[in-house]
Amino acid sequence: MVIGMAIELRLWRSFLTLAEERNFRRAADRLGVSQPALTKQMQELEARLGVTLLRREPRGIELTEAASAQLDEVGDLIASADRLERSFRAADAAAAEDLTIGAREYISRRFLPQAIQKARRSFPSLRATVEEMSAVEAAAAAADGRVDLGIALAPVVEPNLVAKPIISGRWMIVLPEEHRLAERDQVSVEALASEQLVLFARRLNPDLYDRLVATLDGRASGYEIAYHAQDPSVGLDMAANGVGLFIAASYTLPTLLENLVARPLSGFGDSLTISAVWRRDRMTGALRALIDSLGAVETDR
Repeated sequence: MVIGMAIELRLWRSFLTLAEERNFRRAADRLGVSQPALTKQMQELEARLGVTLLRREPRGIELTEAASAQLDEVGDLIASADRLERSFRAADAAAAEDLTIGAREYISRRFLPQAIQKARRSFPSLRATVEEMSAVEAAAAAADGRVDLGIALAPVVEPNLVAKPIISGRWMIVLPEEHRLAERDQVSVEALASEQLVLFARRLNPDLYDRLVATLDGRASGYEIAYHAQDPSVGLDMAANGVGLFIAASYTLPTLLENLVARPLSGFGDSLTISAVWRRDRMTGALRALIDSLGAVETDR
């Protein structure tokens, strides 16, 4: 079989990723593309080769004999291309890799240091700077190019951004251990009626704040907001000193103070997922390495 023109490396990389994951959704997440786009790439590759490469089975994706027979060669091709890219970068010692990340450090410190260390195995000169900003601000900054990577709360709606989930959590209520609700394994929204509460400041995420308050208004009669905290550590101090019960996402909570307990809070219904977001047209080798490293860090709380 004679192929009229060389096949782009991106198609081989997509095929190899899919062969490793055996799942279109996971492979698309790794590649930073949509599932339909990945499906279209595989159809294009099969059409240009004139060979069927994949079969959809109940248990997932299976490779055809033709695909399995050449899989090692495809891996060698990608590895060779990656080595060539690293060689070019290493040849220019002055070309240090600088990345700017928009995030709240109290969230990103849970996963960013490990990810940077892992990414430096491929890009030893990588330098990362975190600009302190809210999840909403980080998504906007990534969309307009002010930062290379943003740490934002899902869902992310900006059309020119790609999002990769990296950390998930749930709503928690932090309260003194002698409080009447501390005996419960889980606290409902209704149980917060007539309580003094500490919430995160609205400017940190206006949409999420408004949904939270609307739920409280409808299901926890007589509650009052005693304090708005800019930082979770301040919210903990307020709870410890009896100012109010602190509502927070689990992944924002540092180590609790000695006299405090945290209980899951039911009734809000929000899925709390933090994602890394970036513009597809601003991808660099160092940024790709950092994003891949974020996916390898254990972050669920």
